[in-house]
Amino acid sequence: MSVTNEKQQLVEPPELPRPGAKELIDRLPRTNWRERSFAYWAERQLCANDPWWRPLSSAVVGVSTSAMSLFLALGFRKVVVEDLHKLTDVIEAQRDRPVITIANHESTMDDPSMWGIMPTRMRWNPDYTRWTLGAQELLYKNPPLNAFFALGQTIPTIRGDGIYQLAVEIGIQRLKENKWLHVFPEGKVNQDESIGRFKWGVGRLIMESERVPIVLPIFYTGMKEIMPLSQKVPMPKPNPFKSTLYLKVGDEIDFTAQIEEWKGARAKLSSEKEKNQLDELVRIAVVDRLWASLDSLKDESTAAIAHGALD
Repeated sequence: MSVTNEKQQLVEPPELPRPGAKELIDRLPRTNWRERSFAYWAERQLCANDPWWRPLSSAVVGVSTSAMSLFLALGFRKVVVEDLHKLTDVIEAQRDRPVITIANHESTMDDPSMWGIMPTRMRWNPDYTRWTLGAQELLYKNPPLNAFFALGQTIPTIRGDGIYQLAVEIGIQRLKENKWLHVFPEGKVNQDESIGRFKWGVGRLIMESERVPIVLPIFYTGMKEIMPLSQKVPMPKPNPFKSTLYLKVGDEIDFTAQIEEWKGARAKLSSEKEKNQLDELVRIAVVDRLWASLDSLKDESTAAIAHGALD
């Protein structure tokens, strides 16, 4: 009898399945009009297939990116963009894989201002516009803003809520549809000289995409000078006679071999605990590669600027 009890004690209890996006949306509170509005747009954003969605989304992203193009043209003395074709060629191609771009995070206006660089032909097409993760507490404050940012393809994210929150689930759904998802892996504005530690959510997005995504790093600099964190009123203050912006798109980071190796090793494990431990190790390795790639692109950009790229 004691032997049986010992064996029973060694058996790990099965882990409950994690809730998916639909279940997480069903759990959202709906006690007042603000909460009902947020839940409505979260559900619409998950599907993004209502007949009215595409024309309204086209209008929002088209106006936003066109306005940001004007902002860059009028507010900066010089804007230098290098290797943009590495991004536009991928986005416009007939592809069977999703796209993930990552970038450093200099200010709260990085998105959408950085997309003012995109060619006019791409601005009014939601298929050529990034989906992105945006801070829920800053963007989704009332029903009109909920509608604007949802149609603008900005997924509400709760910072500090972990890698299994609704925003990541919606991001994974977009990747299933081969969409373009942009992420600021630092998870917050960082105006230090060095790139900050990356959050693990981007690792999960890459690992759990049905098809290994095309991953491109982007480094840019110039926004922190016109919108420093130290100012009391968070308003951009560009100087058309002084302000400069530099943006560079890096080469693809190919995760195909790493993801295939992880899936093969995971398939051999029977314990959920062992699988979770392996997942965590691989997430760390994926995020480390992302950070190293962006840091290397930063060094290249810094050298180009030092050699007169913005003169």
